[in-house]
Amino acid sequence: MGLSICEKAELTTYQLKNVAQAWYVQWRDNRPLRGGPMTWEILKMNFLDWLFPREMKEEKVVEFINRHQGGRSIHEYSLEFIKFSKYASSLVFNPRHQMSYFVMGVVEELQEKCYSVMLHDNMNISHLMVHARTVEDARDKRKNRYAKRARSFDGGSSNNRLEIQEKRRFKKRVSNQVPYKFPKARDDKGNKLRAKKGQSGNSPNEKPTYAKC
Repeated sequence: MGLSICEKAELTTYQLKNVAQAWYVQWRDNRPLRGGPMTWEILKMNFLDWLFPREMKEEKVVEFINRHQGGRSIHEYSLEFIKFSKYASSLVFNPRHQMSYFVMGVVEELQEKCYSVMLHDNMNISHLMVHARTVEDARDKRKNRYAKRARSFDGGSSNNRLEIQEKRRFKKRVSNQVPYKFPKARDDKGNKLRAKKGQSGNSPNEKPTYAKC
């Protein structure tokens, strides 16, 4: 459908509703006659100025510059970056500038690998986001492997500690029981020796007696 820029603007005005339609009527009536024909670019510029005042635009630009990944995933950060970059079109009109702002917001451990792929001539913001997500997935898998190894090591160490403690308790119980058995054995042995001497006759200190003739 081939429309001129003026026809395109006029067609758009028919689609405005409620508050937007009231704004257009007021803007059209107050527009000077020497302003020339209403084109699509003129209508879009004035409409955006009314919908997004300059103060709000400046706030969105600052929010875009200060936006960082934080504890979110690369996927979540990428969606917010695209959402807020439209408010800072003057900062990201150059693809290299757009990629630089994106990398400045990712976590520090991913920045080096992202900066390295930016040197490729065919790199753009979409490819950079995919690469950052791939690097993040590899990092998370590596952390999960280390965590599993640490848990298995801690489990083995705990079993060893429990085994050592059990052995110590066993030795303690045995050592507490031994002193009660040995003295009794020594007393039984002494009683047996005394009984045997008593059965054999007089003590060695007594002198033998002889019969008188």
